[in-house]
Amino acid sequence: MSAFAELLRRHRAAAGLSQVELARLSGISDRALRDLEQGKRVPRAQSVRLMAAALKLTGDDLTAFLASARPSAPPAAPAPVSTDGLIGRAGELRSLLDLVLGARHRIVSVTGPAGAGKSRLAAELAAVLGGRTDLEVRTLDLSAVTDVALVGDLVADALGCGPSRLAPPDRVAAHLRDRRVVLVADRFEQLVDAAPDLAVLPRRCPGLTVVVTSQRPLRVRDERVLALAGLPREAAAALFLRRAGLEAADDAVHTICQKVDHLPLAIELAAGWVRLMSPADLAVRLENRLRYLTDGPRDLPARHRSLRAAVEATLDLVSSEARETFRFLGGFHGGVRLDDLETLLGQPLPDLTELVDINLVRLVPDGDTSRYTLPDTVAELAAEQLDAPDARARIAAHYLDRLRAGTAYGPSEAANVRAAVRWAAAEEPERLDAAAAMAVTQFYEATGRLGEGAELLSQAGAGGIPPLLIRSGQLAALRGDLDAAGDSAERALAVAAEDDHGTRTAGLSLLGMVAVERGEPVAAMAHLRRALAAARRSGDDATLGRVLNNFSSVSAEIGRPQDAFRQLEAALAAKRRAGAGPFELGRTLFNLAFLALDLGDTTAAVGHAAQAVPLLTEGGHTLLAAFAEVTAALALVENDPATAAAHLGHADRLVADTVVDNGNDRVEATVRLRASVVRHSLGDGAAWRELADAIRISLGHTTRDRDSVAEALTLHARHLCARDPASASVLLGAADRLRRKKITPFVGAAREHALAVFGSEQVTALDDAALIAFVDDLATRS
Repeated sequence: MSAFAELLRRHRAAAGLSQVELARLSGISDRALRDLEQGKRVPRAQSVRLMAAALKLTGDDLTAFLASARPSAPPAAPAPVSTDGLIGRAGELRSLLDLVLGARHRIVSVTGPAGAGKSRLAAELAAVLGGRTDLEVRTLDLSAVTDVALVGDLVADALGCGPSRLAPPDRVAAHLRDRRVVLVADRFEQLVDAAPDLAVLPRRCPGLTVVVTSQRPLRVRDERVLALAGLPREAAAALFLRRAGLEAADDAVHTICQKVDHLPLAIELAAGWVRLMSPADLAVRLENRLRYLTDGPRDLPARHRSLRAAVEATLDLVSSEARETFRFLGGFHGGVRLDDLETLLGQPLPDLTELVDINLVRLVPDGDTSRYTLPDTVAELAAEQLDAPDARARIAAHYLDRLRAGTAYGPSEAANVRAAVRWAAAEEPERLDAAAAMAVTQFYEATGRLGEGAELLSQAGAGGIPPLLIRSGQLAALRGDLDAAGDSAERALAVAAEDDHGTRTAGLSLLGMVAVERGEPVAAMAHLRRALAAARRSGDDATLGRVLNNFSSVSAEIGRPQDAFRQLEAALAAKRRAGAGPFELGRTLFNLAFLALDLGDTTAAVGHAAQAVPLLTEGGHTLLAAFAEVTAALALVENDPATAAAHLGHADRLVADTVVDNGNDRVEATVRLRASVVRHSLGDGAAWRELADAIRISLGHTTRDRDSVAEALTLHARHLCARDPASASVLLGAADRLRRKKITPFVGAAREHALAVFGSEQVTALDDAALIAFVDDLATRS
């Protein structure tokens, strides 16, 4: 029996391990260990290192064990041979070959998340380089190594260095000298503390290039990082097809690949399910990725046989503090801004550094701040591991409290706001009082997600939370869904207590505004009178101000702008007494500017608009601020075109900064209707195209938007009548057909001017389709 076999048996017995247990701990087969103990097999240096680590040998025992194993240098490890074509990584392989063969960077780290294909790319590199005669390729698999102290000797063995009393760097330098060698070391992420020792070798050996795969960078000098992400879209689909044995990709295949972040491992695991279900069925079920991304090939390491195992293996590499932060991130939806995370966790930057480095967390830009997100393939595990209800409560309360405090969140926080409202509705409905409901509503108004907000608040309020139902109805009304708005108001009134004057005021006001939009002014006034009585009983100036604001809208609709203006002034005074926020004050000032222009008081219009714009901008309501700017421009364009142009330019920038969906596209269209008039007056030919696009949207609604179109057409006719009276007459006729309410002094003056030029007998009406075609023709001719 060999000395090595004898020492192996003795140390195993002293450690109290069976052959099977030692084989499992060292990562070699049971049969190999049995043959080694019987002296039937020559031990490989790498296996000896692994067994020494498993036996926890140190000092003289370790030296003797290693020396007994093999007196001569081991043969070079063969380069892995590719068994099928590398899909989707041709560019990365070319870059890697260029880095290695050019020898500009002699320590290269291939990084990326678990399952990105780092080992596969490294194997392909070794296979390609293995055919060359001008260099040697050595490979080293470190997947079973966790002891940093073994790395130096394992690297020396892999490079063919014989036994020596020299330290590993000296052994390598003496052995290699200036020979051209490429070492490919796979799975270095659990050994990054040994990176400084590894980085020394290329400096000592001028012909050595080291390529490592690691889920995180080594962070040593002279390191060049090649970061892998998901595959390109078509390459991801091609990989799925190959593994699933399918011929062509359809939408379901692309959806599957997108849901797994285009990661090769996850794609291959998903493809295995095609033997049981169609891609379309799988695409639907992949909302639960951890359940379905399993059952990988049996000949792969355990970490590659399921997504859960791959992510959990990654988590094992970071500190316990970083793991806690990872779990906490599972309580957010769509990521979290740095300042929010700092408020909730204190100083999470060291933990975030670990998580970002190892590709469990992504840093993405979010305006002028930092945002941290979890890839979809790991977010589910983080949420599953966040088993502390108090953490979810803290997160939900944080967002609701910050909204109440006036924090201006953007669209990227929609998922977190949605989750906070749903959590509070289910767990602590008392948090969703009138102030919270208002804050959430203002968020959805500011971000333009009116439909989403209306649906969320309707669902959350279904358990009997009146403020949510009221605000749901208001958002529905803003997007023109009058049926939903009226239904929400009725539901809120049905569950409100008799002494809940705030809810009764808001519900009746909402019914009044729905009646206005439906062209039912008598019913509107009846609802609003009841609302005003409830507001006075409440003794709340803020509530009184809102009702007066709504009264003003009805007065304007039925052609009584002077009454509307006085009611708005009373509403502004009430809101100021109540200490209303910038949005409430800004909106009322904007309405005063709008009415002042209708009354022909251009000076008052400009003054009120000037006060409204900064308040609306501060409150995050950029689209209404743009509307105020355009109103000022329209008031100034005749007598001060330069200043009007400046207001118009600011309005354009504000609109560009607003996220528009089909809930607030009608508001933007109204802004564009007025902006087109200003552009026309300034001689800008783009006015007609802007008008045509805005008309298409506005005529798609059955509310007051048609009055806005009529106003714009009349004002355009005013500027067009001198040079093209025929076209002006057509516009004026269409305006008369569309107009529902009485004409205002400002628009009336424009109409009278146009009629004086070409005569009333020439006015003709067009239906909606013919009007759009006519304006399109004007845009083409301009």
